[in-house]
Formats: sequence, C-alpha cells, structure tokens
Amino acid sequence: MTHRERAAVVGVLLIPVAVGIVWLRTLPPAHGPDEEAHIEYIRVLASEHQFPSLGFRHGGPWSEGHQPPLYYAVAAAFTPLLGVGWALRWVSLLMGIGSVAASYGIARRLLPGAPVEAAFMAASSGLLPMFSFLSASVNNGALVQLLVALVLLVGVDPARWQGWRGLGAAALVGGAILSKLSALFVLPWLIVAWIRMALEERLTVRQVLDLTGRLLLVVLLVAGWWFWRTWLLYGDPFGWHQQMATAPALVRSERVSPGYLYAVMLELWRSLWAAFGPSARQTAAPSVYIVVSLAVGIGTAGLVGARWNNRAGHAAGAVLGGAVVALLGWPLAVPWFSARFPAAAGVPVRFALLFVVAGALMTLVRTIKWVPSAEARREIGLLGLAFLLLLAGVYRYNLDFPQPQGRFLLPCAPALIFFVYCGWFAVAGWRRRWLVLSVGLMLALIGNLAALVQYET
Repeated sequence: MTHRERAAVVGVLLIPVAVGIVWLRTLPPAHGPDEEAHIEYIRVLASEHQFPSLGFRHGGPWSEGHQPPLYYAVAAAFTPLLGVGWALRWVSLLMGIGSVAASYGIARRLLPGAPVEAAFMAASSGLLPMFSFLSASVNNGALVQLLVALVLLVGVDPARWQGWRGLGAAALVGGAILSKLSALFVLPWLIVAWIRMALEERLTVRQVLDLTGRLLLVVLLVAGWWFWRTWLLYGDPFGWHQQMATAPALVRSERVSPGYLYAVMLELWRSLWAAFGPSARQTAAPSVYIVVSLAVGIGTAGLVGARWNNRAGHAAGAVLGGAVVALLGWPLAVPWFSARFPAAAGVPVRFALLFVVAGALMTLVRTIKWVPSAEARREIGLLGLAFLLLLAGVYRYNLDFPQPQGRFLLPCAPALIFFVYCGWFAVAGWRRRWLVLSVGLMLALIGNLAALVQYET
C-alpha cells in the first residue's frame, strides 16, 4: 500500500467515525432502544455486583435481565471514568469504530490489492443510519456487532484457524454469544467455516477432532456458564419462557398465518434500515425503502448473475432481485402510492411488479462485466451463509415477539453491503468502480444525515 493509498484509506474510514460522534452528541437521552433499561443493568452490575433478574424493575424501566452480561460488564468497567449515565454511549461508539475497522479487514479479503475500494465499502456499512444510531446508544448490540465482525474476519481466512489464532477465534465466538442470544447463529456458521478449512488444509481425522474439541471447549468456558446459570434459575437455558411471562404484552397474540409470516419479514426489512426512537417506531419516508430495495435488488441480481455466469444464473439473479423490490420494498411504499393510485396498491400489483422488475434486471445482468475470483466467491458464500443464519434466528424470535427489531441483523449488515457492491461491480464493470463506490457512499451518507436531522430540529 502506498502512502497516498494509506492516507485515502484513513480519510475514508474517518467519515463514519466523525458521523458517529455527531450522532452521539445529538441523540437525546433515552432515545436509544430500551436505553434506560440497559443503563439500569450496568448500574446494578457496577454498584450492587449482581445480575438483574428477569422482571426486575427499578425506577421505571424493565431490566434487560434476560441479556447475557458481557457488554454490561465491559461498560461497568468504565463507570469510574464515565459514571452511570449517558456518557456510557462512548463505550458503544468505540465498539462501533472497531466494527468498521473489522469490516475493512473483511473487505480487503474480498478485494485483495484494492485497499481504497475496500475502505469505501467498509465506510458505507458504517454509515448505515441504524448502525450509527445503535453505536451512539447504550445497547449491547454494539458489542455483538464488533465481535461478530471479528469472527467473520477470522472465519473467511482459513489460515487464521491454526494454533493460538484458532483458540482466539473460539474465544470471540464465545464472547459474541455472551453478549446477545442472537449471536448463537455463529455456532453453526463456525462449524461450516471449520469444515471448509479442514477440507482445504487436508487435515487428518485426528487433527480435526483434536482442534474441534479445543475450539468447542473454549466456547463453553467463555459462554457456557451463563446458560447453566439461567437454566438453574428458570429451568430454561435461554430464559425464553420467563421472558414471555414477565413481558406478556410483547408476546404474539394472533394466529400464525401466511400473512403474519410475511408481515414479520416486512417489519424486519423496514426496521433494518430505519426504526429510531426508544421503541424503534420512528420510520423513514416510504420512498427511502424503494431506493434501498432497488439498490439491494440490483446488487442481488448482479451478484447471483456473476456467480453463475450463464442464462440460468442471470434469470435467477433477476428474479431474486425483483423479489427484493416487489415483495419487500414495494409494500413499504404502498401508503405513499395508494394515496395517489388507490386502485393499484393490492397484492396482484406486487406480483405484476415482480415480473416487470425482474425483466428490467434481466437486461442489466445479461452481460456481466465483472466476476469475482474463485476465492472471493467462496468468501462471499460464507458471508452470505452468516447473514441467512442470523436472519433465520431473528425471524424465528420475532414470530413470538413481533417488534421492529431489524437492528438485530446489523452484525451481518457489512456482508449485505458487500454483496450489493459486488453485484453493482458485476453490472457496471470494474472500470466504473469509482462511480459505483462514490454513489454507494453518498447514498449511505445522505440517508444517515437525513435520519440525524430529525434529532437536530
């Protein structure tokens, strides 16, 4: 890396850092998701040296007593310096900065020899409005984002699984699980990544069993004790049933139906991009979701088309990209559209739109202009698996607790952003990469600042 490239990388990566500081200084107290309850957990841990139990109430907010304690223990260590209050947001911001740095490492693996391009991709993921919002709040999601990003960074590089690095990776996995239950997805992902490494390195059965045992032992030592404690207290290692009993108003009350399943997915998609405020009910304008869905749809079509660069691959990419626009983005814009065209906002229109958008995308991906390397395709596959596993876990949780919790997907948001960029490269060509990267970064920055303005006015 030349001095000029190094300066460019630092400059680009400082953009989400600067924006994060502005968020921290602007966001009013108690406007982060369940922020008062998270601070109460830290206070109990720091001053009373105990974990708050499920249903514990002090001064108003329900505690986050079902949450694993690592984030709160780290934050409690800063209370002599920062006190027990909103200044603890600096801890989350530091974790967010670490997440951006880890995302840059992942992007460098995808695009070796292109450090500035990787910095643009990492900065874009760090400028997602919900990422900045969460990194400026007292919330355990900030630590999960950091640790999962580090796990993914290690996981896409098989050489780092050897020796002490492998044990360090296992400790990161345990730490992620000890920060939030949604991070349990890293266990099956770890198994897949480990199988991939064993096959590539041609390890013997004895070597596989020996290293697997050591890795799982480290994970259990780091995180297992918490689940044992919860099982002893509540008869449930996850505290799931006790949580339902202490917060019945949050539990699903309607029957599971196809419409309900679809509505939960729409809520996850909406709240991944914009769901602000203490209860995550402040949303963006409907047109925002159309723009985001179009960007993701084009990226999906391009990436799938580049992965299987043939007619069937192009068609599959166009249909998947069209589904993102027509079935996820479009329904969120229906209030805006139906006010103007009330007779054309129903379900048939969505499926008609699917075919129209898929046909338009097919014209884009018919001539793929850039194909990632074989190694990059394998790593993209691992990152895609991580996102799908996390999505499956969060989706299952939301079936019982239907809330705007798309922020739970943020630990794998860098993977989604990298997919979009690679898909755009496939459609536009590597020669136009600076145009693609500039447009992507500006869209993320404009969306971020637009979300921030609501707290400044």
